[in-house]
Amino acid sequence: MIDHHLQALAGQDWFLAVDLLGTFAFALSGVIIAREENYSFFGCLVMALLPGVGGGLIRDVILDRSPPAIIESPVYVLLILATVALSIGFLKTIDRLRGRSLVFFDLVAWFVQQRRRLPPMTLLGVSDAIGLATFTVIGVLVAHRYDADPLWLWGPAFAALTSSGGGIVRDVVRARADNPTLKGAFYAEISVFWGAVYSVFIVWIEPLAWVTLPVIIAATLFVMLGAFSMRMVAMRRNYRAPLVSAGRLAPRENW
Repeated sequence: MIDHHLQALAGQDWFLAVDLLGTFAFALSGVIIAREENYSFFGCLVMALLPGVGGGLIRDVILDRSPPAIIESPVYVLLILATVALSIGFLKTIDRLRGRSLVFFDLVAWFVQQRRRLPPMTLLGVSDAIGLATFTVIGVLVAHRYDADPLWLWGPAFAALTSSGGGIVRDVVRARADNPTLKGAFYAEISVFWGAVYSVFIVWIEPLAWVTLPVIIAATLFVMLGAFSMRMVAMRRNYRAPLVSAGRLAPRENW
């Protein structure tokens, strides 16, 4: 019965919508990185695909899921392709019109003025936090569906892998030594914590016959809201994850 409720949860329209929003946010972050670092169109596509579906693909390979989710439902890849194409088209249009249109100049001036009034937490940051919250829940649900036992251990692990694995691989491809997810960003830790909360909840309700779908939905929303809120607070207050050292490595001979 619990398995049936969890599968019904994954089929909810609102859950799919939030999942797609998170995928879109991760893809958009890849486009921004590609533009700032002068990638080609193919490079931009790679930067968008890795955080959007990379973590889930690695998770599915480890769980021997056949076919992987991105092949079973191509909507995620299609969304990323559309995001990259539309974003690049929009940015190219801006580049061509810059300095050539008075109307465009007025729009840019208005945008800059409004941007100064925006709080530090931008729409991209909000969408990214939504993606983290949703992918955390999805990682636990997939781990439960494919009998990753004990769930209290593998649930948080696959939650973090789903939400952060693709971003880590992206930064490795970028040859970025200061990989933010591994060196201070308070991100994957949030997924581990709330993935553990959600996993323990599922383990606890499995023997209970009275648990209904609305109860599971309420708990799922609570976990997503908790992960979302924690990420937003961490961004706003610039919280950093604890580091192994104080920032200076000891000589190799002393390791």
